[in-house]
Amino acid sequence: MAIRGPIPVGSRRVALAVAVWAALLAAPALARAADLGETVATIDRLRQAGDWTRALAVCEDALREHPENAQLLRRQVLILADAGAVGRARELAQAMPADPALRARLDADVAAQRARRAARDPVAPDADPYAAGDAAVRALDTVIARHADDPVIVRRGYLDRLVALQAAGRPAEVVVAYDAMSPEQRETLPTYVMRPLAEALLDRERPEEAARLLERAGPANPGSIPEAESDPAIALMYAYSEAGQYAKARQTIDAAAAAQPVWLRKPGQSAPVANPHRSEDDLNAALLRGYGGLLAEANARLAAGVREAPASAPWRRELANNERSRGWPRRAEADLAIAHGLDPQDIGVRLGQLETQRELGDFAGVEPGLETLEARYPRNAQVQRARRAWDRQRGWQFDAAQAFGRGNTIDYGDRDQNSFATLASPLLADHWRVYAIARRAQASLPEGDARRTDAGLGVRGQWRGLRAYLQALPSHGTGSDPMAVEAGFDWTISDHWVWSTDASSAGADIPLRARYYGIHGSTLDSTVQWRASELLAARLGVQAANFSDGNRRRAADLGVSGRVLTRPRLQLDLGADLYASHNTLADTAYFNPERDGAATVTAHLDHVLAARYGRSWHQLVDVAVGSYAQQGQAAGWVADVAYGQTWQPHEGLGFGWRLGWHSQPYDGRRETRATLELTLHWGE
Repeated sequence: MAIRGPIPVGSRRVALAVAVWAALLAAPALARAADLGETVATIDRLRQAGDWTRALAVCEDALREHPENAQLLRRQVLILADAGAVGRARELAQAMPADPALRARLDADVAAQRARRAARDPVAPDADPYAAGDAAVRALDTVIARHADDPVIVRRGYLDRLVALQAAGRPAEVVVAYDAMSPEQRETLPTYVMRPLAEALLDRERPEEAARLLERAGPANPGSIPEAESDPAIALMYAYSEAGQYAKARQTIDAAAAAQPVWLRKPGQSAPVANPHRSEDDLNAALLRGYGGLLAEANARLAAGVREAPASAPWRRELANNERSRGWPRRAEADLAIAHGLDPQDIGVRLGQLETQRELGDFAGVEPGLETLEARYPRNAQVQRARRAWDRQRGWQFDAAQAFGRGNTIDYGDRDQNSFATLASPLLADHWRVYAIARRAQASLPEGDARRTDAGLGVRGQWRGLRAYLQALPSHGTGSDPMAVEAGFDWTISDHWVWSTDASSAGADIPLRARYYGIHGSTLDSTVQWRASELLAARLGVQAANFSDGNRRRAADLGVSGRVLTRPRLQLDLGADLYASHNTLADTAYFNPERDGAATVTAHLDHVLAARYGRSWHQLVDVAVGSYAQQGQAAGWVADVAYGQTWQPHEGLGFGWRLGWHSQPYDGRRETRATLELTLHWGE
């Protein structure tokens, strides 16, 4: 029977003392529990920030005090997996109580690590370059199938699969998967997936979307990029450039290069080592200048890079490609040979060598070399582009031009027109083409219409640095001309000198007015050109025409031109031309001054209105003004003005049009002529 009533004072004091001692004894345990919870939260924060080294250090310090704590053991395994030490993570997981979710996560990590290695690790010279990527895709497919009931693992597997597909050279599949994502899925993409996705989008010519992904991914912190990976700013530079945003591309790559230190200090090494990412950023900054048409600035940067790193194959390769763009294929050939010796497996070097051979007309080794690259790198986009370019160049070629004139000139009458077309066969035996050619000229003279139609066949040959042709064209029309037999050559003596000569037994340059009166003649035209680069060139030409009426015309011209303005998508050239001629007969039926000459200054503007993946649209402006003098007549001003556009809807097909106006005194009377020219090219 319980006794109810007040507790004696002494008993209350004893109970209070017991409670106090119990609290004091429990306090350390409670404090330790609170400290452990804070430690776990700290580890989780560091993991989420990607600071795996500090997270692992905090976790292992805590495990020394709590070696059996399940929360800490699980986080230790996860941190190791995050950091890429998946093998060690799996060993530790085996010693823990069964945790299916953790085991599934580690399976996914193993496959993901394989995918990242496929994207990053170099390929042995005799190995299949796509084997590692394909194996990673298969491993991820297995993980996805094995854990189909775990949406977290499946989602992770699909994302890692995109990385593996891009590493395996399968960007089309990456983009298909990206297009199938919902807007919510695209918004939650992790950074490590955004960059391969952006590269795939660039491969599929979608630079704006690639730029948006890379902008979301953000720049990499200097020192945080693994040595085997590229600075993501490079991909963003290409995305901006291919989207037509040159200024943003330039700002991006210049800022990335400036943020990278030139030298790095590695643990255990007293001497600093060169930072490969700084060199790579500097290289791509130079390349961007070249893509923007600033070839001289790009060349200066590339040449400086080669001087600093003469054993670098990428710098030497890109210097050679720049030299070829500037019109120096032989110099490019020498630098590519050095680059190939430095890195025989560099695809860019080998493709550059093939392109240089094509530039020089040395075609014999192009097809075998390209087939070798295709056999080893069938999925490589650069190799595929080179194949398309070579097929266009060696395939059928078609050119057509039509010109209409209106005016009051002696030789052209009130109106005139000229038509021209050629159809050339594919390349035969690496040197030859057979072609059909047709040309027609018509002029409405005061005396009546004069016309001429030539149509025939020809053969062209091309060897290293030399092109030659021979053609026979039966002639029909006003008067009676003999068959025109024509021949010529272009000899590229060096990277700076070219000699061209054309001869005809019944030249198309003989005025139609002369033909109207039954006069024909043979012609010879020879020109020597010196070209320093795209910035400066000069030429000297001589011409001769022997008319059937006994007249002998001799002429010469001298010209020089130089680039005075170079901006991305804008170029301006200025020049000066001199011309003089002499005829042995006077008072002929056609314009035939005993002596005459002209001096003009010229300007040529080329403005790229749009350019994107083989498609381009240019506007061209040409102006020439000066003075013309004819023996026995007062000197007068001469002017030529023309505006035109060219449009290339895709590689291998081009259209053009040009409106021109010419004014010049002849025999003391000013003549003017307006022209419209249309052109078409199909081939390469």
